[in-house]
Amino acid sequence: MSATPELAKNGQGAFVRPSKRQNRPDEDVRGRLSDKIEETPSDICTYLELVRLLQDQDQDQLQEARQVLDKLHERFPLFAPLWTVELGYDLERDEFTHAETLLTRSLSGELDNNDLGLWFMYLDFVRRKNNIITGGEEARSVVLKAFDAVATKCASFEPRSSTFWAEYLSFLEHWKPVSKWEEQQRVDLTRTLYKRMLCIPFDGLERSWSKYTQWEQEVNSLTARKFIGELSANYMKARSLYQEWANITKGLRKTLPSRLSQCSRQTIPQPGQYDIEQLRLWKEWIQWELQNKSDLPEAEHKQRVEYVYKQSIQHVLFSPEIWYNYTMYVMSYSTSKARELLMLGTKANPGSCTLTFKLAESHELENDVSEMQLCFERCIDQLVLEYHIMSDENEDTYEKRQKITFAYCIYMNAMKRVSGLSAARKVFGKCRKLKDLLTHEIYIENAYLEYHNQNDHKTACKVLELGMKYFADNGEYVNKYLDFLILINQDGLIKSLFETSLDKVTEVDQLQIIYKKVINYESKFGNLTNAYSIENRFFDKFPQLEKIEVFTDRYQVQDSNLVKKLELDYLYQSSICSDTPSSDRKRQRGNSFSNEISGNAKRTKSEDFVTKNVIELLKVLPKRQYFKTAVLDAEKLTRYLCENVSIPSGAEAK
Repeated sequence: MSATPELAKNGQGAFVRPSKRQNRPDEDVRGRLSDKIEETPSDICTYLELVRLLQDQDQDQLQEARQVLDKLHERFPLFAPLWTVELGYDLERDEFTHAETLLTRSLSGELDNNDLGLWFMYLDFVRRKNNIITGGEEARSVVLKAFDAVATKCASFEPRSSTFWAEYLSFLEHWKPVSKWEEQQRVDLTRTLYKRMLCIPFDGLERSWSKYTQWEQEVNSLTARKFIGELSANYMKARSLYQEWANITKGLRKTLPSRLSQCSRQTIPQPGQYDIEQLRLWKEWIQWELQNKSDLPEAEHKQRVEYVYKQSIQHVLFSPEIWYNYTMYVMSYSTSKARELLMLGTKANPGSCTLTFKLAESHELENDVSEMQLCFERCIDQLVLEYHIMSDENEDTYEKRQKITFAYCIYMNAMKRVSGLSAARKVFGKCRKLKDLLTHEIYIENAYLEYHNQNDHKTACKVLELGMKYFADNGEYVNKYLDFLILINQDGLIKSLFETSLDKVTEVDQLQIIYKKVINYESKFGNLTNAYSIENRFFDKFPQLEKIEVFTDRYQVQDSNLVKKLELDYLYQSSICSDTPSSDRKRQRGNSFSNEISGNAKRTKSEDFVTKNVIELLKVLPKRQYFKTAVLDAEKLTRYLCENVSIPSGAEAK
């Protein structure tokens, strides 16, 4: 078995910060951005600020800007907007060679991107390289193949793809045939496209159907009814599915930047941040797709589900759950691809315990111990770096310290599984050197590890006693220490720990638990006289507490207070209420009141929604009969406002 490697940045003895921010002059913007990237390698916006700075300078800096973007692509290969932004920049400058390289990298391979914005860049590239005016029929054939590829790989799965289908139709409509054969070919291709798109649930489906029926009448009124009738059932099903999808995903935001100028902290996902409501909507969409209501063949259904997962990553990039769910779906048919996905997930979320543990399990199952170790080491190094940054900014670091400790606990247990107890002890040895950086859980975990693997409590007790050097005043640690001693039935050690902790633990709640725990222990396994003695000391210290509470606690069976539950049920109910968060109690009390006023509130809102000024404006507007075509797409306008405009509340507006 391989030996446990030393931490790359945790050195010998005292802990040394992995990275220290340099003091740079204000004019050294580039240096400060580089430092920030080193500290927060998942902050996409900082990379893009540096790219913008380099692009604004002379031509010599362009290659360096590309290198920064390459680092982004390496860390976030499935985040399509980064590819789209760089491709847009290349196509504006007619740098077709580099654009072709980017398209090959982003749209090919087992873990290729699949985003309509990126595919539009591909279409733009193909159409500019194949000019129909100069290239004739050969160029048109290439462009048609490109449109068909985008439709097959992406647009058929995207519910908001009306722009693509409209452009595809427009391309065919602008074809000027020079012979009857070409005219018939154009008609056949157009009808095939209509048959394809009108079976897909997407926005603009009803407008497309109306346009199709009109087109069939213009082509041949004698055959129009036949073709329309053949397609009608599939169209109705697609329309119904789109409405169902729209209801499920109402409120889903799907707008991402396509140009560098559009990139900001409002439009690009931020490290460690994501909207939980948006995550819920993505998960509901995925669950809906898994039902396969379109009755697609298995291979096509798998492509569609994967497409939605890849889309979800664009918008909740820093959600470990979405990466985990995607991995578990892929694992059902490809273990190697699932492992690659986990690697990409940990690159995007280097401090995620969820993804790190899952990836470590994957390497462990393959008996790749060194890679498993590196998973834990990289995650811990990132968490420690985040801890030091928080310390520099005087933020509360307890939760971060707890997360580092948690990662070390799982690391230690994993090393025990693959390399034995000595390897686990090496990990614990490193943890002892970190001292104040870690929380008490590492000592508790190691004690149980020693006990269960040696069936000898002596070493475990030494570990817990060692922890008392740092956590003697921590009531939670003392309580867990007592739990362990009660488990192994060490009466003398229990009494000793109890007596030594009474003057050291300052947290009132934890101190009360310590008293009650020892009273219960003496009542069950010791001497009732001792239980009474400790109980008297307890009430001398806390005279305000109800004596019946302690009495009924003494007669718990399997951690359940059956005296309260079966006989003094009113006390049991009050104890449940006291354990329920105040927000939940308020919600319960408010249910009846909210139901009572909901009808009135809805009526008031509907009455106030359309004001008198709006009614007067509607009176003077021209009637809709005067407009042959839609001047404004209300659906797109509403979606744009929902996704991009934040309407202030009444209090903010004032």
